[in-house]
Amino acid sequence: MMESVPITIDLTYLYSLSDGDKAFEEMLLKCTIADVDIKIEELRKSLAINNLSAIRANAHSLVSLSAIAGMPQVEGWSRTIDQKMIDGIFHPELEVLTNSIISGWPSAKSELIKVLKNTLVSV
Repeated sequence: MMESVPITIDLTYLYSLSDGDKAFEEMLLKCTIADVDIKIEELRKSLAINNLSAIRANAHSLVSLSAIAGMPQVEGWSRTIDQKMIDGIFHPELEVLTNSIISGWPSAKSELIKVLKNTLVSV
């Protein structure tokens, strides 16, 4: 497996959605982390079996989820995968982006869980 690319966390968008409601931020972030976890696992499985439609569908879902989770790199990578696969082809350069998402998620997830523990209402 490749070395993971550090994923920057920026929760500006989440905070703009919540308008200062910490309970809402907590609920939204918890749900988003769970959803991202599922989509990345599905992305990993889809990549392993070369299921192109599932790769694109999971990348598409990750665009909005990663925006909420404050992961602009993942949002951009996912958008690129989704847009470049419009022709139904998994172009070679997309494998690097897909692997960056998969390998970077564990540490990003860990950072998001720390945010939940340190700054929000309760975990």
